[in-house]
Amino acid sequence: MTLQGLAARIHGFRVDSEESCVPEARHKISALVHGWNVPLSEEQVSELELLSTEVITNAVRHTGAACAVAVRWTGARVRVEVTDASRVHPKARHGSLDTEGGRGLLLVDALAADWGSADAPAGKVVWFEVGPREQPPPWSTPGTWTITTTDHTISEGYLPDWAEDDPTEVNVPLAELPQRLALVNHRTFFEGPTMPVTAPDLWDGPKDEPVFEGSIDCNPHDPDPRKRDPLVNLQLAEGRWVLGLDPQQLAEVAIKLREHADLLDKKIRPALVAARDDWAARHQE
Repeated sequence: MTLQGLAARIHGFRVDSEESCVPEARHKISALVHGWNVPLSEEQVSELELLSTEVITNAVRHTGAACAVAVRWTGARVRVEVTDASRVHPKARHGSLDTEGGRGLLLVDALAADWGSADAPAGKVVWFEVGPREQPPPWSTPGTWTITTTDHTISEGYLPDWAEDDPTEVNVPLAELPQRLALVNHRTFFEGPTMPVTAPDLWDGPKDEPVFEGSIDCNPHDPDPRKRDPLVNLQLAEGRWVLGLDPQQLAEVAIKLREHADLLDKKIRPALVAARDDWAARHQE
């Protein structure tokens, strides 16, 4: 059977905040992979267990809170996504990785076929994939996602070319179809400018962090009809979001930002220069 002939699958579960819960989570992931009969070698399964341990341990250790784990067979690779409450992303730095990772994420970088992180409304997602380093051609119909149940019920929809994930699955139990449809989310991220941000409750001193970045999101089966159309979610800074902006509301935010930029440039900046000049003159007396 080819890789693309195997059923795509997904399973999610919660891991409590204690590090003693990590081995159970690791065993659950390897049991899922064996149960799905995905074509990974024993070496790859061992790497999957090792990387799962490192990423889940980082999540609970650095937040002191529970995390959510999603395991997905994409038809080509096993993908593990760990969502935690921290906004701090792992970043490569001078041949090592920063405090939210250390040795563990060096292993992820070395062993995973691919990995990365992304913002989530309540924190971040760190993900990695185990499998062939070269991805095969897309196995779903371009422009369409399809979820097929075990009784051959088919749900499908438009897959925009800007969406970063394809929710296509087959052999989904009929009882789980509503949950799968609720999870369909078309998303693409965009970056914002970096500024020296100080967050005394998160880190010491200023740190270059992106502001006014976010994503375009579309949830075609969301109970809220507004979210079935593409909307913009803006993260103003660490943990500060403006959610669900339609084009008109996004334009209103842009107008306010331009007005504020004019205020900073035309009024606040001259006032600051005058205050500094006055301060320097007073100190010279």
